[in-house]
Amino acid sequence: MTHADKNKPRQVALIGFGALGQAIAAELTAGKLPGVSFQGALLPPGAHQASPDRCWNRVEDLLAAEPDLVVEVAGHAALSAHAAACLRGGRDLVVASIGALLDPELQGQLWAAAAEGHSRLLLPSGALGGLDYLRAARRVGPVEVCYRGRKPLAAWKGTAAEKMLDLGSVREATTFFRGHAPEAARQFPQNANVVAALALAVGSPDAVSVELVADPHATRNVHEVDATGPAGNLRIAVENLPMPGNPKTSRVTAFSVLDAISSRLCNGLC
Repeated sequence: MTHADKNKPRQVALIGFGALGQAIAAELTAGKLPGVSFQGALLPPGAHQASPDRCWNRVEDLLAAEPDLVVEVAGHAALSAHAAACLRGGRDLVVASIGALLDPELQGQLWAAAAEGHSRLLLPSGALGGLDYLRAARRVGPVEVCYRGRKPLAAWKGTAAEKMLDLGSVREATTFFRGHAPEAARQFPQNANVVAALALAVGSPDAVSVELVADPHATRNVHEVDATGPAGNLRIAVENLPMPGNPKTSRVTAFSVLDAISSRLCNGLC
């Protein structure tokens, strides 16, 4: 590698360019990660959304641009459609739509694609903390997790919650879903990525029980976790401000993805 190559910015390509993707691109374009730049985004043909100066409509064209890292910020369907090709193509992939990985078939496909391409699937912590503790605790013995997600009414609009209660008539905090991680991630893919992160951390989706709450008085996305196991107990509550323009997503999620980018391309030093 020449001296010029060493000084060349590392390039990050996005899959998707919605509110989350635009926030990440803006941070990279503003130089918030020195030595790392935003290259472009993969968008579906005819996408009715903002687009960057450089975009691709085929994953083959994204790979031909030879990004140093690919970041998925487009949702479960896009992850299913494009992730395996990126991993087989030797590109490490940061995944924002972690909930999709609770599909055993898709998870197996992506693990196999990563092995074939000698690449890595990287999972940011997203809107939640404590995942490092849970990953360590599972090595001691089985961990059981109770998760409660409480969000403002706007965060549940356009989701399956509207079939479970009349959001317009909710006057107090109302629990509308009780179940386990796989069902929650399947029914609420835009809201329940945190439950998938918990399930992957403890190694068992069925070990994570879930309650989802619509709260007309809430101004933040609140995540409460109680975990127990032979290593001890964990209890945390995280209160996140919503992302401007997308109340379903916590603002910190974009910066969690940026931290994953920094860890991969800057050794966590930028």
